[in-house]
Amino acid sequence: MKKTTQLMEELNGSDDINSFLSNNKDSLDRQDFARYLCELVKKKKMTKIEVIRISQLNQIYGYQIFAGARLPSKDKIIAIALAMKLDIDTVQRLLTLAGEAQLYPKNTRDCILIDAINKGYDVAKLNKVLFENGSQCLK
Repeated sequence: MKKTTQLMEELNGSDDINSFLSNNKDSLDRQDFARYLCELVKKKKMTKIEVIRISQLNQIYGYQIFAGARLPSKDKIIAIALAMKLDIDTVQRLLTLAGEAQLYPKNTRDCILIDAINKGYDVAKLNKVLFENGSQCLK
């Protein structure tokens, strides 16, 4: 999978959009959020109910997310990511697929979220650190 900057360079230098799309189909977002999330669950050898329980989501709401009936908020995506021990690149992709802003290292709260993801915190530990730093806990 190519990095965004590399794709942008190729796109800017491309004379033919169809060739660009054909040559880069593996790097372009064509998956929807729910499908990608389900693939990650399988890859992590987890079950949906495990992810829902560990991420502290309401069970019905969690199943709606996995079914594609609901798109979760940024905070819910972070909770799911922590439950699944996802890396930061995967979390950023999930946020993008859900139409949410990616985590931004110049934002204090986002710095805490990035650190928690990198260190493998659970939701409770992240909320403790957020609270201690005067940031809003996960909703």
